[in-house]
Amino acid sequence: MTNDMALKKIKKNFWEKIFNYPSFNRRFWFALILVLLIFCIILSILLFINKINETSNQIAIINLIIQSATLVLGICATYYALRQLVETRFTGLDEAGMREIKRGHYSRAFEKWREAFYIRPEAGVFTNLCESLLLIGDYDNFDQYIQISQDDRFKKKIFQESSDQITLLYLRAVRHLLVKNQGEAEVQITEIIKITKDNSLLGFGWDFMDLRSSIAYQNVNGECKNIAENLISYLSKTILPNRKKDFEQGNFSSQANEQILENTNQNN
Repeated sequence: MTNDMALKKIKKNFWEKIFNYPSFNRRFWFALILVLLIFCIILSILLFINKINETSNQIAIINLIIQSATLVLGICATYYALRQLVETRFTGLDEAGMREIKRGHYSRAFEKWREAFYIRPEAGVFTNLCESLLLIGDYDNFDQYIQISQDDRFKKKIFQESSDQITLLYLRAVRHLLVKNQGEAEVQITEIIKITKDNSLLGFGWDFMDLRSSIAYQNVNGECKNIAENLISYLSKTILPNRKKDFEQGNFSSQANEQILENTNQNN
């Protein structure tokens, strides 16, 4: 990507300014606690003003407390019903995000997947979210989300499979290749090769067409473009055996064009 190209930045919403990870549970209980806190403050002021001198005032306040307790129980019951509703919304948001990214509406896709991830954290939604940030060119927010993925709680709960770790490493490698930071990209690729060999993974279920059709990727050239193409071929299991051997030995960038030519000759 050229340096003079204006990159679009995704603005943080209200909840992201408060929480690093504004999940549905955090948003719900934060709002509930805030309401209860305001109620307690108002109740304390009323008690202080009236000083509960008369029996009638005492009865009125007791009734208020009982009604408030009933309200809180109702809110808790509503939470579980609302939880079921947002689970259904999760599926709709995930599907909508996929449709938007196929249309090239990367910002809209990000918004859909961001809300879906805060409803139910899943590895697939998170990686799609991160890829949409790369296609937008918002590397700052991408780095922040990648930082979230390094949290031990997230690793144990979400990124349990080796394929999930490879996907994150792939996205990090692409992020550096898009800004022509070849050295950092090679560090991520080396780790990808190590995990792939150790776990004998059969394939990598990822649609690379979204990346290849983006303006950000089309602006990459030189060795970084060759490395990216070789990485995609390696992960999609379409790389030639001799090229695979070189790639796994650290020769990431050379012979990319020859590889494509050989594939063409074989098809003919």
